[in-house]
Amino acid sequence: MKRKLLPMLLAMVLLLSGCGSFLHREYSVVEPHSSSYYEDTNRGVLRAENYQDVINDLLVLIGKQEKEGVIWLYGEAEGLNTDEIAEAACHEVQSETPLGSYAVEYLTYTIDATPRHYDAITVTIGYRRTPEQMNAMVHTTSVSALYDLLSAAAGGNAAELVVELSYFEENQKEEVYRIVSQVQHEKQMNVQQPWEVYFYPEGGNAEIVEILLKK
Repeated sequence: MKRKLLPMLLAMVLLLSGCGSFLHREYSVVEPHSSSYYEDTNRGVLRAENYQDVINDLLVLIGKQEKEGVIWLYGEAEGLNTDEIAEAACHEVQSETPLGSYAVEYLTYTIDATPRHYDAITVTIGYRRTPEQMNAMVHTTSVSALYDLLSAAAGGNAAELVVELSYFEENQKEEVYRIVSQVQHEKQMNVQQPWEVYFYPEGGNAEIVEILLKK
């Protein structure tokens, strides 16, 4: 049994065939209740048959704010062994996915490769966001809703607003900054320090925007 601790080497991801597609993929919403993600004989175990399934399973666990989970991986995928798949998937989820980069502090895993038709990956997840923060995240389709959402948050004296966008492109960051500045100037008589804005993941088409109204 092996134990690995992030940060992982990005080079592992590059071992995957067609590595560009892994680095620039679109991350769809993963529904935690979907039966296709669970091992039929054990609702406490997620199943995977390839690399993408492992990614989806990790996002299911994070979406449910689980601190630990078990994934049964059936067979090797993309020419990698289970250890390489787990390492690359953990790195991608924490560094490249919106939810992982926003919420996860670290991912560790162990592998039980006892001879059978699957390998068991036990994942431990450390969070840098509280359950209250994750539950308070607002989901919307586009940046156009940000003005109303931020105005309501500021009017309610909220300390922060976190928005998950269904559609967002790199060139829309300036629009986000403009909206944030507009709302702050409308809500505050004297702006001494701008509200802070963060995008997750940091590079590319971020889908989660965090706005700190108070420190």
